[in-house]
Amino acid sequence: MKNLLVSILALSALLASLGCTQPAPPPVKFELGRLFPLLVGQTGESSEIQSFTIKFDKIASDSRCPKGVECITAGKADVVLTLTKAGESKTITLPFILPNGTENVTDFKGHTVRIMGVAPIKFKDKEIKPEEYSVVLNVIETPPPMPQAKPGEAFVLGVGESIATPDDPSAIIRFDSVVGDSRCAEGVQCIWAGRADCVFSLSKGGSTQKVTLSTGDMSQGGAGEAKLGAYTLKINAIDPPKKQGPPIPQKDYKATLVLVQ
Repeated sequence: MKNLLVSILALSALLASLGCTQPAPPPVKFELGRLFPLLVGQTGESSEIQSFTIKFDKIASDSRCPKGVECITAGKADVVLTLTKAGESKTITLPFILPNGTENVTDFKGHTVRIMGVAPIKFKDKEIKPEEYSVVLNVIETPPPMPQAKPGEAFVLGVGESIATPDDPSAIIRFDSVVGDSRCAEGVQCIWAGRADCVFSLSKGGSTQKVTLSTGDMSQGGAGEAKLGAYTLKINAIDPPKKQGPPIPQKDYKATLVLVQ
């Protein structure tokens, strides 16, 4: 992906230098999920969604740190785009910041538009003319909103599934895997009832911690709860029950959890 982005940026800069005499660059077709470049004044037309276009109007300002110069901040380039879909248009300004962050994205009528790069590279003693700019964009279908847990109400997560906390959508609980299942199988007499050890990723404010929550007999170790901001995450059960025979596939595990204050 990185090499592809560099190649597209280089191609965009070359096209900009060659096409500066053209008052209106011809439209280009773009596909969802694939990077594509736009010159100043150029319009991208979706090859999959009728009447969905994105026009790169201009760079409103460019405070990016020049190459070879030590700066306190990386700076940003403010990219002006006009989005049109089904007869509705919106002109927006998105900042492109290095390293690429979360501010360079917008949702528009069911699709997410993200700025992936701005060319040319900025140098200390070289002025960039307005018509020399180009951008690289990516468009995808906007993911559905993540479900949110309700305090005190049990919820179920399968392996690979996530849920947000009620107060902070950026605080995410993800069920990663079951790393140990020593539960006694149904119909078998065991000395120890055993337990299931489940790994969860708890993300908040850009940081992620891994915790292992266990259910079953924890007389030989394991913890059934962990802190997540103002809440405590507790595991109530793990399904399906263990049976004699082959191990349970990871995709079949379901954890029942609850958030309590």
